[in-house]
Formats: sequence, structure tokens, C-alpha cells
Amino acid sequence: MTDTFRREYKQLSDSHKSHMNLIKEYADELLSKIEETESLNPDKRMIALAKTNLEQSVMWAIKAIT
Repeated sequence: MTDTFRREYKQLSDSHKSHMNLIKEYADELLSKIEETESLNPDKRMIALAKTNLEQSVMWAIKAIT
């Protein structure tokens, strides 16, 4: 079985850092819009799922960069 986990820190270029920051900025904007919809929808479970999946999406996008 091949080892897929990194054992050391990967140096990030300025381009990588910039891309990561852009993803985080867009995610913050989307999170704000999702939170605005809380007052429009009484089903808080859907909002919670949207937030959780946004967090996962950002995590995997950042992981792909690093």
C-alpha cells in the first residue's frame, strides 16, 4: 500500500497563498449569504447542511493546493 500522507511541510508560493486566500474570501461571502437565508427558511437543518458542506468544500480546495 502506498503512503498518501505527507510527512513534511510543503513550502507555498505566493501564487498558492493568493489562491488560498481568494477561496477563503469567496467562502466568507457565500457563508454570509447562507446566513442571510436563515430568516427566510424555518428549516435550520438545511442551513446547517449548507454551512457544513461549504466548510468541507473549502477544506478540500485548500488541501488540493497544499
